[in-house]
Amino acid sequence: MEQSIVFNTVIYYAILQNIEWQENRNTFKATFSLRTFPASKRQNWIKVTWNTIFQIIYTQEQKFVTAFTKKDDPSKIYVEQFMQGNFNKINLNKSLPVAELLFRTLILHLCEENYPDGKHNIKFHLDPRGIRNLTEHPEFIREEMEFYPIYSIERQLWVCYAFTEEKAHRIAYYIANQCEHLQVIFCNPTYSRHHRCNYPNTSILSLYEFAGKVNPSLRLKFERQVRFLQNHLNQQEEYDLEFLKHSIESNEKEYPIKKSYLMEALAVMKINPKDELDTFHSFAALNLINTWISSRRQNLLNQREKRLFKNMYYFKTYLTNILTNLILNKASFVRIYIEGNLIMVEIMAYQFSFYSVPKNEILVIHEKSEDNKVIEWTGKRLQKIAPLLLFYSRELRQQKNS
Repeated sequence: MEQSIVFNTVIYYAILQNIEWQENRNTFKATFSLRTFPASKRQNWIKVTWNTIFQIIYTQEQKFVTAFTKKDDPSKIYVEQFMQGNFNKINLNKSLPVAELLFRTLILHLCEENYPDGKHNIKFHLDPRGIRNLTEHPEFIREEMEFYPIYSIERQLWVCYAFTEEKAHRIAYYIANQCEHLQVIFCNPTYSRHHRCNYPNTSILSLYEFAGKVNPSLRLKFERQVRFLQNHLNQQEEYDLEFLKHSIESNEKEYPIKKSYLMEALAVMKINPKDELDTFHSFAALNLINTWISSRRQNLLNQREKRLFKNMYYFKTYLTNILTNLILNKASFVRIYIEGNLIMVEIMAYQFSFYSVPKNEILVIHEKSEDNKVIEWTGKRLQKIAPLLLFYSRELRQQKNS
């Protein structure tokens, strides 16, 4: 007989299959199936979907002893497959709890690689006064409580996490005074910039940044895992390198920019490139962000959207930093031409152009120097193929380091 149970708006259906008497233990074992049917896609994402066999052990007096599934714990399987880059089964069972599990797993793995002397999930008592004198933000009042960083080295270093960049900054406001150095890792960048924690010895890092912080090869190793998390456990398209190159050269159609591409680009732009392929990948990401903004600003409906897009132009600050480092390091693999409001960059035979980029002293000096040589535009527009360029630059880096 099927019995339905409603809990937190989710309907659970249980069917009792059999009851056995376990004479050697003086207990009963009841076997039943449990299924859930989420009412919407959002509910399916937020809640774990069940379709499995459970067994409950209880005494003759009807006292509960334990419960378990007949199958292996899927969480362990998901973690193993995720770290190996095999996402097919995870995608079929995607949910927020699974995403959080995989997010924590990857952060913990990177922590152990970067800080081998740390410990996982140690409890600390939070005193509002803390161990550092940091001004309290009026919107984030510190409270006395117990807190568990995902990774810590006493109070010298705490590593914490949040799915969104905005929440990561909020966490930092609350707890940065509790340890000497704080790192809060986020998965998804936030378009707007409401709160930005600028406390000393406090870093708000994307998963991309954190992965490459100590060992740049780790960033390459786990890029697919980061993109999978950013895309809500949905698989991204995989393209052959030659197909990408041919499609870019033919430049025949316009490719839409999905949210997952934008998430990747917003994270990549914050990383200071180390070599030619890294730099090409950075400019491909910046080109995609610039294209996304340009394609939407013409259809803004209200003041809120206008403010959002105005905030999005902060990406040009990162562009200034990248250009400055390239000039200071005299990178021979890239050409930079500045003329008034225009900056052109040529790398690997591709030309990127940006307007109204903030100029610091280094860029002003470069504009007046002999190194500021004119770049003749080839006439090839890269905006409509921005996603392909991002994929292409990514694949080039992966192939070089495979």
